[in-house]
Amino acid sequence: MLPPHPSHLAVNMKAELQELMNRLRKLQGAIDFGNAPMAEREELASDVTDIMDALFEVMKTLPDE
Repeated sequence: MLPPHPSHLAVNMKAELQELMNRLRKLQGAIDFGNAPMAEREELASDVTDIMDALFEVMKTLPDE
């Protein structure tokens, strides 16, 4: 059996990264409405945003097909 074509791997990776982005958005929403002190929520939200930005940059480098 042949290994998957590299473009199929990129499509699968993009789908997995998109799912991760969706989960991070939910996390960001939970942080925004959490009971933690404001400074802690802001720091966590900033961390999540940094992770999402890094994932988006990786996704842009993957081929569409």
